[in-house]
Amino acid sequence: MNETLDVLGAPMIVKSAGDVAMFLADHPVPPGYFVPPHRHDGDDEVLFVVDGALTLIGEEGETTAGPGSAATFVRGTLHGFRNDTDRTVRIVVAATPGVQAAEMFRHFDRAGRQAGRPLGPDEIVAIAGQYGVSFG
Repeated sequence: MNETLDVLGAPMIVKSAGDVAMFLADHPVPPGYFVPPHRHDGDDEVLFVVDGALTLIGEEGETTAGPGSAATFVRGTLHGFRNDTDRTVRIVVAATPGVQAAEMFRHFDRAGRQAGRPLGPDEIVAIAGQYGVSFG
């Protein structure tokens, strides 16, 4: 399965969603891309940095993760990330069981295409909330 989604301005190439109890995607993260700190109530998540350096944001503050680094976020744990570099950072995202994650990313893709413009913060928060994700 290769399904490419536009997740708030960054491509996400879905590798597995629905076949097994895991969501798995290749996620090229463009310069300046920012996912604010948030919590998932239904998914555990792992981010694996394949290429580049990603700033991870968590309850303990910020850290930089380079190639080969993995960050694990148990459901309910505050986390986010951003690309502070001038090049695309490639990560692999895994979530278990992943059903909420897969459907939320698809919803972001559909809503952005229907709007014909980037989604605003209120729209993002509203969509994410439907899938058990809260910010802050």
